[in-house]
Amino acid sequence: MFTAKFIKNIFLEEEAIKAIGRSGKRTRVFAKQGDLDGSCCIYSLMMMLIFHQKLDWEDLVDGERAKDCEFVGRIQHEFLHGLNGLCSNGYKLQEISERANRCFGSKMCEAYTTEPGTPNTVSRSILQEMIRMYLDDRQPVMIGYSKPSGSGHALVAVAYRREAWNRLRLFCLDPSHGVPFMYPWNTVIDLDYLSSDDDDFTDTNYWTERKVCVNDFLVIHDTSPE
Repeated sequence: MFTAKFIKNIFLEEEAIKAIGRSGKRTRVFAKQGDLDGSCCIYSLMMMLIFHQKLDWEDLVDGERAKDCEFVGRIQHEFLHGLNGLCSNGYKLQEISERANRCFGSKMCEAYTTEPGTPNTVSRSILQEMIRMYLDDRQPVMIGYSKPSGSGHALVAVAYRREAWNRLRLFCLDPSHGVPFMYPWNTVIDLDYLSSDDDDFTDTNYWTERKVCVNDFLVIHDTSPE
């Protein structure tokens, strides 16, 4: 029997993934890269904002929405005007967090990384446990991973389950490809609980069938911790 713990605000309706958005009504969540913007990081953030009821899908595609909501206008200007996310090197989650907090006007986003010398640096084991903790609280988690090639990718974890004592399986929405019919996820990533800070690429992305290293994550708080 399949059992996984899902976030609290996710629904399958009319063959689409939806969430209760800013308006209090169910709204579309998922689209492939290029439908809004070219950056996996930007689009993953938009999914996070919808899951946290900060936006509706229509806020992302209708410029007139900015006239009715100042926050929507700031998000559109910061992330979507001119397709600012179309870039070759991508964004670090810390940068995305800082830009989103400027739109919020408070510290609603927090990003953590295993990269030494940067804010909110944690060990790999603590990062893995924090991801599990937020998902256990049924909150979505935006994760970032690096590849052996040196490039990276961002996506949103919406569920998890423990596969074995050394594996945490994340069910994710990846904006780089479509979602199978009537599925609330399209990518599965296993975190290796036995890995150390010195181990590289021991996590697994089963969509690409490649080893990766999950080394960043971002969360949104419903109220500012400050």
